[in-house]
Amino acid sequence: MEKYDYSQRDSIVGNFVTSYTERDKSIDFSVWLAEKLQHEMPDMAADASQRLSQEIIGAVDGYDRTLNDLNKAVDAGQSKDEWLASNLQEAYADMPINEAGNILQQLDHKLIVSNSQLMNDDVVDIVEVEAADWNEYSIKNTAVNIGQQALMSGLGVASNIIKANMESGESTDIGGVVGQVLQAGMDTAVCEVKAVVAGAVKTAVEKGLTSILPAGTSVGSICDMACTAVESAAALADAAIGKITLTEALDRAGRACVAAVCRFGAGALKMKAAVIPFVGPAIAWLGEGLFKHMESPQFADDVHNVVRNTAKATWEGIKQKVESLLNKQAHSVKEKLLT
Repeated sequence: MEKYDYSQRDSIVGNFVTSYTERDKSIDFSVWLAEKLQHEMPDMAADASQRLSQEIIGAVDGYDRTLNDLNKAVDAGQSKDEWLASNLQEAYADMPINEAGNILQQLDHKLIVSNSQLMNDDVVDIVEVEAADWNEYSIKNTAVNIGQQALMSGLGVASNIIKANMESGESTDIGGVVGQVLQAGMDTAVCEVKAVVAGAVKTAVEKGLTSILPAGTSVGSICDMACTAVESAAALADAAIGKITLTEALDRAGRACVAAVCRFGAGALKMKAAVIPFVGPAIAWLGEGLFKHMESPQFADDVHNVVRNTAKATWEGIKQKVESLLNKQAHSVKEKLLT
């Protein structure tokens, strides 16, 4: 996966988290966040920063509700991809089937490209999908495929976070102020930590400090990615210190990505356009930075190999479906040219 401006990421996230831990705790968190946003983006009016603060907090709350719904469904026996497909079906229930199908097709394609980047595979690097005619079966199948892509994103993100941790050469206790706040926040105020990280990313995007997300990326998308990165990094940190197993950590990372993709998909259907960034690389980029600050020992090579091999096996299965789809599309285009 391409490397992106890590020093800027670490600087802006560290800045926000340090300010958060040093804040006057008698001030409401939303007020503090609004003041921090305005301080970092002085061209923003006070009322605009207040609205942005509330929007970030609301989006984080929305993500957490979605993740909680997913956790309840999984605990009740439903698979993660089935849950996602069911939620997408509810979102497009009142839409014309061709319109909904084409939006989901675009979303599926963007996730495929995102995952190919996570896996350093250019199989679908420049291929675009064509609009198609849809029926109830095909649109449900695409919704399930999106769920599988979301789970693949979780594995790919985890693999890249672990790889970056192995390559960093950091000592086992790099904590510091940032690490202490992140670790404490996971137990007491995880929603605030997610909002702080989202605020940092929003600031980095608006100030042009990162190239991984375009300036027009919505606040909701930024929050969903920040929340997923926090959840994934925290799960892997718990695995690194033996609090949970690696399998449990990967499951949590998968759930985090599925929740985000559910929100991306529902938002795309509502807006009638699949306007989302390539989420996997962005989440991995942010998660790597967060994990680096958490007080956890480095993962060993064999741990990364296990995760990478699992992700690769999953990706190979998905890639076969992708290649089959592309072959069908190529055949269809050829037939049209001959008629």
